[in-house]
Amino acid sequence: MIISEKKLENAQMEIRVEVPENRVETEYKSVYEKIRGNAKIDGYRKGKVPLELIERKFSAMADQEVAENLLRSVYMDALTEKGYRPIAPPRFDFDSIKRGGMFAFTAVFETMPVIEVGDYRGVKASERACKITDDDVKREIETLRERNANVSKKEGDDARVAKGDMVKIKIKRIDNVEPEKIEGVEFKEYNLIVGKSKTDYGFDDDVLGMKSGEEKEAKIKYPKDYEVKDLAGQSARYVVRVEEINRMDLPALDDDFAKDLGEYGSLEEMKNGIRANLEKFVTEKAKSETKGKLLKEVVEKSTFDLPLSMIEKEMEALFRRVQERTGYFAPDINEFSATLGLNAEEFSGRLRAEAESNIKSTLVLSKVAEKEELKVPEEKYREVVESIAKRNNRNVEELEKIIDENNSRESIESDLVMESALELIYENAKIEKGKPQKLDEFIKAE
Repeated sequence: MIISEKKLENAQMEIRVEVPENRVETEYKSVYEKIRGNAKIDGYRKGKVPLELIERKFSAMADQEVAENLLRSVYMDALTEKGYRPIAPPRFDFDSIKRGGMFAFTAVFETMPVIEVGDYRGVKASERACKITDDDVKREIETLRERNANVSKKEGDDARVAKGDMVKIKIKRIDNVEPEKIEGVEFKEYNLIVGKSKTDYGFDDDVLGMKSGEEKEAKIKYPKDYEVKDLAGQSARYVVRVEEINRMDLPALDDDFAKDLGEYGSLEEMKNGIRANLEKFVTEKAKSETKGKLLKEVVEKSTFDLPLSMIEKEMEALFRRVQERTGYFAPDINEFSATLGLNAEEFSGRLRAEAESNIKSTLVLSKVAEKEELKVPEEKYREVVESIAKRNNRNVEELEKIIDENNSRESIESDLVMESALELIYENAKIEKGKPQKLDEFIKAE
């Protein structure tokens, strides 16, 4: 039946199939009998029209139906014969079909992606480190005190902004606006605790001594590594207006404060708990970063042949997420890009690159899990379900019912297997610890 097979790029397979004349003839007879049973021709009862007349009158219809029937049935037979498992509908190509001869066609279809995973044991990577200091713990405690402060509004003609006050301000940038249009620029509202900005380019110094309702001009110099690229390394002029001034009376730093938080029995216990939480945070963050680098390294060592339909499907999912984040929904990338002033080709290219990266990472982890025969222990699955239930304020039985109704267990287990595969890569990696950073540097640097 199959006379040739050829692998194409993008995980495609092309097969050439020849259907022998006897099967073609059998299909023609079946089709003509079906037409005969339904045909209405003057002078003949339904189902009693001579076959010669049916064949003469409905030959074009029969040719089309025979071709469609053979394509469908013979294609499936060919797949079964060779064990192919297409992931998308095929594309057929064939010459015209005629009774009294064989029928040949070509089918091109996508198969599961092909991957040769690279070495995933002994991969080298560096891992950042951070040493938690007493000052780090103190800063966290101060943040907790500020969150639990007694806030009271400063009022009266003498009320001015002082260090430690919580101030509501409005700002608008004016250096990039024509003078006559400044009045039309909208203010943006912000809250800040004066003197507590984590950067040296906030508005803390500018608002000191100002009254509620007062405005002044401020100049800000942004650092070269500022996250908003258009402002990085630039100076900008703003109008700053103080809207409201609040005094913050911080709670005393004692055992009662620690107990009021509901997690600790004493001040010392609170300090130890905060230190432990910070150490856990930096350890998990560093490990997560390293896992990402290790996975990227294994992906780069692996070879892939990805089907286009899989890439396009992932691109669609990413596009939906972008729309949800921006709050703007468009029927396609071109319209979305035009509305937001983006270059459609560049935006589509970024989505495609991210889609391919996601697919490759998933395939690598799947292959590692397969080679290592990784499974999900029942107790691990139960632990995750209980954690999900707790986060969503549901009881476990209720959540399990939802999981069963949505057939979600397989998805949860798949995620857990992927996590196990990545953990295996990490545990078998050659990791070099970096020089400990300060906490603020550690958090800022990526």
